[in-house]
Amino acid sequence: MKLIKAMIGAALAALNATSALAEELNLYLIPSPSSTAIQSFIPAFEKQTGIEVHVTEVPYSEAHQKLLLSVQLGQGEYDVAQFDNSFLAAFGAAGIMQPLDDRINASSEYDISDFEPGQRDYGKFQGKTLGLTLSTEPMIQWYRSDIYSELGLKPATTWEEYKSNAKAVKDAGKGDGAMFGWGANASWWWMTLVWSFGGHLYDEHFVPTVDTPEAIAATRFFKDMLAYGPEGGISATGDDVANKFLSTNIGAMMQYSGYWGMALDPANNLHAGKIGTAPMPRGVADITHLAGWNIGILKDAKDPDAAWKFLEFVLGKSNSKAFLKAGAAAIGRKSITSDPELLAIHPYLPLLNIPATSRIERLPQLRVWPEMEKAILDALPPMLNGTTDIPEGLAALNATLKPILAQEMAK
Repeated sequence: MKLIKAMIGAALAALNATSALAEELNLYLIPSPSSTAIQSFIPAFEKQTGIEVHVTEVPYSEAHQKLLLSVQLGQGEYDVAQFDNSFLAAFGAAGIMQPLDDRINASSEYDISDFEPGQRDYGKFQGKTLGLTLSTEPMIQWYRSDIYSELGLKPATTWEEYKSNAKAVKDAGKGDGAMFGWGANASWWWMTLVWSFGGHLYDEHFVPTVDTPEAIAATRFFKDMLAYGPEGGISATGDDVANKFLSTNIGAMMQYSGYWGMALDPANNLHAGKIGTAPMPRGVADITHLAGWNIGILKDAKDPDAAWKFLEFVLGKSNSKAFLKAGAAAIGRKSITSDPELLAIHPYLPLLNIPATSRIERLPQLRVWPEMEKAILDALPPMLNGTTDIPEGLAALNATLKPILAQEMAK
Protein backbone atom coordinates (compact mmCIF):
# COMPACT_ATOMS: atom_id res chain seq x y z
CA MET A 1 0.00 0.00 0.00
CA LYS A 2 2.80 2.40 0.87
CA LEU A 3 4.41 1.63 -2.48
CA ILE A 4 1.14 2.34 -4.35
CA LYS A 5 0.68 5.61 -2.46
CA ALA A 6 4.23 6.59 -3.27
CA MET A 7 3.68 5.81 -6.95
CA ILE A 8 0.44 7.83 -7.00
CA GLY A 9 2.20 10.71 -5.23
CA ALA A 10 5.01 10.63 -7.77
CA ALA A 11 2.52 10.60 -10.65
CA LEU A 12 0.60 13.56 -9.20
CA ALA A 13 3.85 15.44 -8.68
CA ALA A 14 4.79 14.80 -12.30
CA LEU A 15 1.35 15.94 -13.47
CA ASN A 16 1.57 19.08 -11.39
CA ALA A 17 5.04 19.76 -12.79
CA THR A 18 3.69 19.35 -16.33
CA SER A 19 0.75 21.63 -15.56
CA ALA A 20 3.04 24.23 -14.08
CA LEU A 21 5.25 24.02 -17.15
CA ALA A 22 2.21 24.62 -19.36
CA GLU A 23 1.48 27.78 -17.37
CA GLU A 24 4.75 29.38 -18.43
CA LEU A 25 5.73 31.08 -21.66
CA ASN A 26 9.21 31.96 -22.87
CA LEU A 27 9.53 34.82 -25.35
CA TYR A 28 12.53 35.32 -27.62
CA LEU A 29 12.66 39.00 -28.59
CA ILE A 30 15.03 41.38 -30.36
CA PRO A 31 15.64 44.81 -28.77
CA SER A 32 13.37 47.24 -30.61
CA PRO A 33 10.34 49.48 -29.96
CA SER A 34 8.15 46.49 -30.87
CA SER A 35 9.85 44.33 -28.24
CA THR A 36 9.40 47.03 -25.62
CA ALA A 37 5.72 47.35 -26.49
CA ILE A 38 5.21 43.58 -26.31
CA GLN A 39 6.72 43.47 -22.84
CA SER A 40 4.42 46.25 -21.61
CA PHE A 41 1.46 43.87 -22.09
CA ILE A 42 2.91 41.04 -20.02
CA PRO A 43 1.53 42.10 -16.58
CA ALA A 44 -2.04 42.35 -17.91
CA PHE A 45 -1.74 39.03 -19.74
CA GLU A 46 -0.36 37.29 -16.64
CA LYS A 47 -3.16 38.70 -14.50
CA GLN A 48 -5.85 37.64 -17.00
CA THR A 49 -4.54 34.14 -17.72
CA GLY A 50 -2.33 33.15 -14.80
CA ILE A 51 0.38 32.25 -17.31
CA GLU A 52 3.82 33.42 -16.25
CA VAL A 53 5.82 35.03 -19.07
CA HIS A 54 9.61 35.16 -19.27
CA VAL A 55 11.58 37.23 -21.78
CA THR A 56 14.97 36.73 -23.40
CA GLU A 57 16.27 39.57 -25.56
CA VAL A 58 19.08 38.88 -28.02
CA PRO A 59 20.81 41.55 -30.15
CA TYR A 60 19.86 41.54 -33.83
CA SER A 61 23.36 40.59 -35.00
CA GLU A 62 23.16 37.20 -33.25
CA ALA A 63 19.44 36.65 -32.72
CA HIS A 64 18.50 34.69 -35.82
CA GLN A 65 21.41 32.25 -35.81
CA LYS A 66 21.02 31.55 -32.09
CA LEU A 67 17.32 30.87 -32.49
CA LEU A 68 17.88 28.57 -35.45
CA LEU A 69 20.47 26.59 -33.52
CA SER A 70 18.25 26.33 -30.42
CA VAL A 71 15.34 24.83 -32.34
CA GLN A 72 17.50 22.54 -34.45
CA LEU A 73 18.97 21.11 -31.26
CA GLY A 74 15.44 20.49 -29.97
CA GLN A 75 16.09 22.40 -26.77
CA GLY A 76 12.51 23.69 -26.47
CA GLU A 77 13.74 26.85 -24.78
CA TYR A 78 11.27 29.29 -26.32
CA ASP A 79 7.61 29.37 -27.31
CA VAL A 80 7.28 32.67 -29.16
CA ALA A 81 9.96 34.35 -31.29
CA GLN A 82 10.34 37.71 -32.98
CA PHE A 83 12.28 37.75 -36.26
CA ASP A 84 13.05 39.96 -39.21
CA ASN A 85 11.01 39.18 -42.31
CA SER A 86 14.22 38.78 -44.32
CA PHE A 87 14.84 35.54 -42.36
CA LEU A 88 11.37 34.12 -43.09
CA ALA A 89 12.62 31.93 -45.94
CA ALA A 90 15.55 30.57 -43.94
CA PHE A 91 13.31 29.76 -40.97
CA GLY A 92 10.65 28.28 -43.24
CA ALA A 93 13.13 26.08 -45.08
CA ALA A 94 14.57 24.89 -41.75
CA GLY A 95 11.07 24.13 -40.45
CA ILE A 96 11.52 25.89 -37.13
CA MET A 97 8.21 27.83 -37.10
CA GLN A 98 4.69 26.43 -36.71
CA PRO A 99 2.10 27.29 -39.40
CA LEU A 100 -0.50 29.64 -37.96
CA ASP A 101 -3.21 29.64 -40.63
CA ASP A 102 -5.73 27.46 -38.77
CA ARG A 103 -5.40 29.60 -35.66
CA ILE A 104 -5.66 32.84 -37.65
CA ASN A 105 -8.73 31.72 -39.59
CA ALA A 106 -10.49 30.63 -36.39
CA SER A 107 -9.75 33.85 -34.49
CA SER A 108 -12.32 36.65 -34.53
CA GLU A 109 -10.03 38.55 -32.16
CA TYR A 110 -7.07 38.50 -34.53
CA ASP A 111 -9.42 39.32 -37.44
CA ILE A 112 -7.26 38.82 -40.51
CA SER A 113 -9.86 40.76 -42.57
CA ASP A 114 -8.63 43.92 -40.80
CA PHE A 115 -5.53 43.79 -43.04
CA GLU A 116 -5.35 44.67 -46.73
CA PRO A 117 -4.94 41.57 -48.94
CA GLY A 118 -1.32 42.34 -49.80
CA GLN A 119 -0.35 42.47 -46.13
CA ARG A 120 -1.95 39.13 -45.30
CA ASP A 121 0.85 37.38 -47.15
CA TYR A 122 3.67 39.18 -45.32
CA GLY A 123 4.41 36.26 -42.99
CA LYS A 124 3.89 33.48 -45.53
CA PHE A 125 6.47 31.01 -46.79
CA GLN A 126 5.43 28.58 -49.50
CA GLY A 127 1.79 29.40 -48.86
CA LYS A 128 1.85 28.91 -45.07
CA THR A 129 1.76 31.73 -42.51
CA LEU A 130 4.78 31.27 -40.24
CA GLY A 131 4.75 34.71 -38.64
CA LEU A 132 2.19 37.33 -37.70
CA THR A 133 2.90 40.88 -38.79
CA LEU A 134 4.60 42.65 -35.90
CA SER A 135 5.24 45.90 -37.76
CA THR A 136 4.20 47.33 -41.13
CA GLU A 137 6.89 49.58 -42.53
CA PRO A 138 6.57 50.68 -46.16
CA MET A 139 9.24 52.92 -47.65
CA ILE A 140 7.58 56.35 -47.81
CA GLN A 141 8.41 59.96 -48.61
CA TRP A 142 9.06 62.33 -45.72
CA TYR A 143 9.33 66.06 -46.43
CA ARG A 144 9.74 69.35 -44.61
CA SER A 145 6.32 70.91 -44.96
CA ASP A 146 7.60 74.37 -43.95
CA ILE A 147 10.35 74.43 -46.61
CA TYR A 148 8.07 72.99 -49.28
CA SER A 149 5.34 75.51 -48.47
CA GLU A 150 7.76 78.44 -48.61
CA LEU A 151 9.07 77.32 -52.02
CA GLY A 152 5.67 76.34 -53.41
CA LEU A 153 6.65 72.66 -53.72
CA LYS A 154 4.45 69.61 -53.43
CA PRO A 155 5.46 66.06 -52.45
CA ALA A 156 6.88 64.31 -55.48
CA THR A 157 4.74 61.85 -57.40
CA THR A 158 7.59 60.78 -59.72
CA TRP A 159 11.33 60.34 -59.26
CA GLU A 160 12.05 63.25 -61.59
CA GLU A 161 9.86 65.46 -59.39
CA TYR A 162 11.75 64.18 -56.36
CA LYS A 163 15.03 65.28 -57.95
CA SER A 164 13.52 68.60 -59.09
CA ASN A 165 12.28 69.34 -55.55
CA ALA A 166 15.71 68.50 -54.13
CA LYS A 167 17.38 70.88 -56.58
CA ALA A 168 14.91 73.65 -55.75
CA VAL A 169 15.57 73.32 -52.00
CA LYS A 170 19.33 73.31 -52.44
CA ASP A 171 19.35 76.16 -54.99
CA ALA A 172 17.22 78.29 -52.65
CA GLY A 173 19.74 77.83 -49.83
CA LYS A 174 17.17 76.20 -47.57
CA GLY A 175 19.36 73.22 -46.81
CA ASP A 176 20.24 69.95 -48.47
CA GLY A 177 17.73 68.83 -51.06
CA ALA A 178 17.01 65.20 -50.25
CA MET A 179 18.49 62.10 -48.75
CA PHE A 180 18.84 58.38 -49.31
CA GLY A 181 20.97 55.91 -47.39
CA TRP A 182 24.07 55.53 -49.55
CA GLY A 183 26.18 53.75 -46.94
CA ALA A 184 26.05 50.48 -45.01
CA ASN A 185 22.32 49.95 -45.66
CA ALA A 186 22.37 51.13 -49.26
CA SER A 187 20.71 47.93 -50.47
CA TRP A 188 17.37 49.10 -49.05
CA TRP A 189 17.21 52.15 -51.29
CA TRP A 190 18.99 50.68 -54.29
CA MET A 191 16.56 47.74 -54.48
CA THR A 192 13.61 50.12 -54.13
CA LEU A 193 14.82 52.12 -57.11
CA VAL A 194 15.60 49.05 -59.23
CA TRP A 195 12.07 47.73 -58.71
CA SER A 196 10.48 51.15 -59.23
CA PHE A 197 12.45 51.76 -62.44
CA GLY A 198 10.99 48.51 -63.79
CA GLY A 199 13.85 46.15 -63.00
CA HIS A 200 14.20 42.97 -60.95
CA LEU A 201 17.04 41.43 -58.99
CA TYR A 202 16.61 37.98 -60.49
CA ASP A 203 14.17 36.05 -62.68
CA GLU A 204 11.91 33.09 -61.94
CA HIS A 205 14.85 30.73 -62.41
CA PHE A 206 17.03 32.60 -59.87
CA VAL A 207 19.21 34.04 -62.61
CA PRO A 208 20.42 37.54 -61.56
CA THR A 209 19.19 40.49 -63.62
CA VAL A 210 20.95 43.47 -62.04
CA ASP A 211 22.74 44.52 -65.24
CA THR A 212 19.61 45.45 -67.23
CA PRO A 213 18.92 48.96 -68.61
CA GLU A 214 16.37 49.45 -65.83
CA ALA A 215 18.89 48.58 -63.11
CA ILE A 216 21.51 50.81 -64.74
CA ALA A 217 19.07 53.75 -64.84
CA ALA A 218 18.09 53.18 -61.20
CA THR A 219 21.73 53.07 -60.07
CA ARG A 220 22.56 56.25 -62.01
CA PHE A 221 19.64 58.03 -60.33
CA PHE A 222 20.81 56.75 -56.94
CA LYS A 223 24.28 58.15 -57.61
CA ASP A 224 23.00 61.46 -59.06
CA MET A 225 21.00 62.15 -55.90
CA LEU A 226 24.24 62.30 -53.90
CA ALA A 227 24.67 65.83 -55.29
CA TYR A 228 21.62 66.97 -53.31
CA GLY A 229 22.41 65.17 -50.06
CA PRO A 230 24.45 66.32 -47.06
CA GLU A 231 28.21 66.27 -46.97
CA GLY A 232 29.40 62.77 -46.18
CA GLY A 233 26.08 61.29 -47.26
CA ILE A 234 27.82 58.51 -49.16
CA SER A 235 28.46 56.75 -45.84
CA ALA A 236 24.99 57.33 -44.35
CA THR A 237 23.37 54.32 -42.66
CA GLY A 238 19.64 53.79 -42.17
CA ASP A 239 19.74 55.51 -38.77
CA ASP A 240 21.89 58.34 -40.18
CA VAL A 241 19.26 59.14 -42.79
CA ALA A 242 16.55 59.59 -40.16
CA ASN A 243 18.80 61.45 -37.72
CA LYS A 244 20.06 63.88 -40.37
CA PHE A 245 16.56 64.61 -41.63
CA LEU A 246 15.19 65.19 -38.13
CA SER A 247 18.07 67.31 -36.84
CA THR A 248 19.25 69.35 -39.85
CA ASN A 249 17.65 71.10 -42.81
CA ILE A 250 16.95 68.54 -45.54
CA GLY A 251 14.03 68.96 -47.91
CA ALA A 252 12.98 65.31 -48.07
CA MET A 253 14.05 61.75 -47.43
CA MET A 254 12.99 58.27 -48.41
CA GLN A 255 12.71 56.09 -45.31
CA TYR A 256 10.67 53.27 -43.81
CA SER A 257 7.61 54.46 -41.89
CA GLY A 258 8.80 52.46 -38.87
CA TYR A 259 11.31 55.21 -38.14
CA TRP A 260 8.47 57.54 -37.12
CA GLY A 261 9.13 56.70 -33.49
CA MET A 262 12.34 58.72 -33.75
CA ALA A 263 10.28 61.75 -34.80
CA LEU A 264 8.33 61.55 -31.54
CA ASP A 265 11.46 62.09 -29.47
CA PRO A 266 12.14 65.82 -28.97
CA ALA A 267 15.81 65.03 -28.45
CA ASN A 268 15.97 63.71 -32.03
CA ASN A 269 13.41 65.84 -33.85
CA LEU A 270 14.10 69.57 -34.16
CA HIS A 271 11.28 70.03 -36.68
CA ALA A 272 8.20 68.82 -34.81
CA GLY A 273 5.02 69.83 -36.59
CA LYS A 274 6.93 70.54 -39.81
CA ILE A 275 7.18 67.04 -41.25
CA GLY A 276 4.79 65.74 -43.86
CA THR A 277 4.54 62.24 -45.28
CA ALA A 278 3.45 61.04 -48.70
CA PRO A 279 3.58 57.89 -50.80
CA MET A 280 6.87 56.95 -52.39
CA PRO A 281 7.26 58.51 -55.86
CA ARG A 282 6.12 56.24 -58.65
CA GLY A 283 8.48 55.03 -61.36
CA VAL A 284 7.88 52.82 -64.38
CA ALA A 285 6.39 50.24 -62.00
CA ASP A 286 3.98 50.96 -59.15
CA ILE A 287 5.69 49.19 -56.24
CA THR A 288 5.63 49.39 -52.47
CA HIS A 289 8.80 48.32 -50.68
CA LEU A 290 7.51 46.78 -47.46
CA ALA A 291 9.64 45.89 -44.44
CA GLY A 292 9.00 45.00 -40.82
CA TRP A 293 9.11 42.38 -38.09
CA ASN A 294 7.31 39.05 -37.82
CA ILE A 295 6.54 37.01 -34.72
CA GLY A 296 5.43 33.41 -34.42
CA ILE A 297 5.31 30.13 -32.52
CA LEU A 298 8.34 27.87 -32.59
CA LYS A 299 8.21 24.27 -33.73
CA ASP A 300 9.39 22.99 -30.34
CA ALA A 301 7.20 25.32 -28.23
CA LYS A 302 6.15 23.56 -25.04
CA ASP A 303 2.65 25.07 -25.08
CA PRO A 304 1.64 26.41 -28.50
CA ASP A 305 -1.93 27.06 -27.32
CA ALA A 306 -0.72 29.40 -24.58
CA ALA A 307 1.67 30.98 -27.08
CA TRP A 308 -1.24 31.74 -29.41
CA LYS A 309 -3.24 33.18 -26.51
CA PHE A 310 -0.39 35.61 -25.89
CA LEU A 311 -0.04 36.60 -29.55
CA GLU A 312 -3.79 37.05 -29.84
CA PHE A 313 -3.84 39.18 -26.68
CA VAL A 314 -1.01 41.50 -27.73
CA LEU A 315 -1.61 41.69 -31.48
CA GLY A 316 -5.36 41.18 -31.75
CA LYS A 317 -7.74 43.88 -32.92
CA SER A 318 -8.83 44.90 -29.42
CA ASN A 319 -5.35 46.00 -28.37
CA SER A 320 -4.12 47.33 -31.73
CA LYS A 321 -4.46 50.96 -30.69
CA ALA A 322 -2.84 50.36 -27.31
CA PHE A 323 0.02 48.51 -28.97
CA LEU A 324 0.88 51.52 -31.12
CA LYS A 325 0.51 53.87 -28.14
CA ALA A 326 2.95 51.65 -26.24
CA GLY A 327 5.68 52.76 -28.65
CA ALA A 328 5.68 50.01 -31.27
CA ALA A 329 5.98 50.62 -34.98
CA ALA A 330 2.46 50.48 -36.37
CA ILE A 331 0.87 47.25 -37.53
CA GLY A 332 -1.09 48.03 -40.67
CA ARG A 333 -4.60 47.23 -39.50
CA LYS A 334 -7.23 49.16 -41.43
CA SER A 335 -9.02 49.90 -38.14
CA ILE A 336 -6.20 52.13 -36.84
CA THR A 337 -5.30 54.03 -40.02
CA SER A 338 -8.18 56.49 -39.67
CA ASP A 339 -8.28 56.85 -35.90
CA PRO A 340 -8.24 60.63 -35.16
CA GLU A 341 -6.33 60.28 -31.90
CA LEU A 342 -3.61 58.17 -33.51
CA LEU A 343 -3.43 60.33 -36.65
CA ALA A 344 -2.64 63.36 -34.52
CA ILE A 345 0.53 61.56 -33.39
CA HIS A 346 1.23 59.33 -36.41
CA PRO A 347 0.08 61.20 -39.54
CA TYR A 348 1.62 58.58 -41.84
CA LEU A 349 -0.90 55.88 -40.84
CA PRO A 350 -3.11 56.17 -43.97
CA LEU A 351 -0.05 55.21 -46.03
CA LEU A 352 -0.23 51.74 -44.47
CA ASN A 353 -3.35 51.11 -46.57
CA ILE A 354 -1.35 49.87 -49.54
CA PRO A 355 -3.43 50.06 -52.74
CA ALA A 356 -4.23 46.77 -54.43
CA THR A 357 -2.71 48.22 -57.62
CA SER A 358 0.72 48.52 -55.99
CA ARG A 359 3.03 45.51 -56.22
CA ILE A 360 4.47 44.74 -52.79
CA GLU A 361 8.19 43.98 -52.78
CA ARG A 362 10.14 42.80 -49.75
CA LEU A 363 13.74 42.01 -49.04
CA PRO A 364 14.16 38.86 -51.14
CA GLN A 365 12.67 35.79 -49.49
CA LEU A 366 15.78 33.72 -50.12
CA ARG A 367 17.89 31.52 -47.90
CA VAL A 368 20.98 33.01 -49.55
CA TRP A 369 19.85 36.61 -48.98
CA PRO A 370 22.65 37.44 -46.48
CA GLU A 371 25.30 36.45 -49.07
CA MET A 372 23.43 38.27 -51.81
CA GLU A 373 23.11 41.47 -49.80
CA LYS A 374 26.81 41.44 -48.92
CA ALA A 375 27.68 41.18 -52.62
CA ILE A 376 25.42 44.16 -53.38
CA LEU A 377 26.87 46.26 -50.57
CA ASP A 378 30.41 45.45 -51.70
CA ALA A 379 29.61 46.41 -55.31
CA LEU A 380 27.77 49.71 -54.78
CA PRO A 381 30.44 52.01 -53.22
CA PRO A 382 32.81 52.12 -56.24
CA MET A 383 29.87 52.86 -58.52
CA LEU A 384 28.61 55.62 -56.23
CA ASN A 385 32.01 57.27 -55.77
CA GLY A 386 32.75 57.12 -59.48
CA THR A 387 35.75 54.80 -59.45
CA THR A 388 33.78 52.14 -61.36
CA ASP A 389 31.54 52.75 -64.36
CA ILE A 390 27.97 51.78 -63.48
CA PRO A 391 27.29 49.34 -66.38
CA GLU A 392 30.66 47.70 -65.73
CA GLY A 393 30.01 47.51 -61.99
CA LEU A 394 26.56 46.00 -62.43
CA ALA A 395 27.86 43.46 -64.92
CA ALA A 396 30.45 42.38 -62.36
CA LEU A 397 27.78 42.23 -59.63
CA ASN A 398 25.58 40.12 -61.88
CA ALA A 399 28.45 37.68 -62.35
CA THR A 400 29.07 37.56 -58.59
CA LEU A 401 25.41 36.85 -57.86
CA LYS A 402 25.11 33.92 -60.30
CA PRO A 403 26.77 31.27 -58.12
CA ILE A 404 25.11 32.69 -54.98
CA LEU A 405 21.61 32.46 -56.46
CA ALA A 406 22.42 29.03 -57.95
CA GLN A 407 22.69 27.80 -54.35
CA GLU A 408 19.07 28.83 -53.80
CA MET A 409 17.99 26.70 -56.71
CA ALA A 410 20.01 23.75 -55.38
CA LYS A 411 18.69 23.94 -51.80
